[in-house]
This record gives sequence, structure tokens and C-alpha cells, in this order.
Amino acid sequence: MIIPDKTLDVQGVAGLRVRTLALETLGSMERGQVLKVITADKDSRKGIASLCRDQGFVLLDEVLDGPLHAFLIQR
Repeated sequence: MIIPDKTLDVQGVAGLRVRTLALETLGSMERGQVLKVITADKDSRKGIASLCRDQGFVLLDEVLDGPLHAFLIQR
């Protein structure tokens, strides 16, 4: 089980703002640290995947739990 170094709960946020907030948070973290992003935005899957691809982060896991998505991203 991966234990995140930080958690970003953006359940009330939608669209590109989820990606932007994740990028800002990851930017303040050290290489190798893990961020958990929790969102209710169903479109965030594409945004988080492209964020990781574009910025060189590693998407370690994605969990769908009812209306919530949780992503584990390694900087």
C-alpha cells in the first residue's frame, strides 16, 4: 500500500482547475514524493493522465469509489 506524502481534496472543483491545483501542489513537493488527489469530477481522469504525461510525473494508481476518483501521483 502506498502512503501519500500529501493529499489534495478537490471534490468541489471541476474541469482544468483540478489539473492546475494538482500541478501547483506537485510543484511544491520533492522528487519521489506522492500526492493523493481526490475528486468527484468524472472528467478529471483525462486531465490527470495528461498532467502526468506532460510533466513527467508517474501515475501510480487510480481508484474509483462511487462518485469519487482518487489518484496517486509520484513527483
